[in-house]
Amino acid sequence: MKTNPFDRTASGACAAALLAAVLALPAVSAAAADTGYAIGTRLSQAQQAALGGAREVQIGGQAYRVLPDTDSKPRTLSSGASAAEATSLVVNARGVVGESRNEVLVSRVPVQAVQQAVGQLGIRAVSVQYYDHIAISSLRFASFEDTAAARERLKSLLPADAGVDVPVRYSKSTVR
Repeated sequence: MKTNPFDRTASGACAAALLAAVLALPAVSAAAADTGYAIGTRLSQAQQAALGGAREVQIGGQAYRVLPDTDSKPRTLSSGASAAEATSLVVNARGVVGESRNEVLVSRVPVQAVQQAVGQLGIRAVSVQYYDHIAISSLRFASFEDTAAARERLKSLLPADAGVDVPVRYSKSTVR
């Protein structure tokens, strides 16, 4: 049986979301290139020391420093980008540059429980997508700091077995 990737039914929603993510990758990678930091590169000790003023954000047991862009502003919205397209460049404890879409992924918990928790967050998400058929929710925020704070709050509001993660990408996707 053939499936239409643009079908908006339960199985088509995943395909449409995947297609949208793949089409957005060149724009996200181009935005990262504008700052002078390449995703996946390890910064030297001198480069890390030069980031002394970068804000540090804790997510779980991991510490990340949010890289400023060339204008010394937090990397969130680039000109012409919507809030749902905001990204942040971060450096992990090993000095490797990564990119976050300022997204919290929630899994292993019913969508209704996530919807109730989102109402109690106190932090406004710029984009929320619920995939009820696979029990996954995606929440996007305007900044990496908001993302980290929302993750911590969701961890306290949802059951202990819920997966609440902030994906950080350390390599560029390539088309084969």
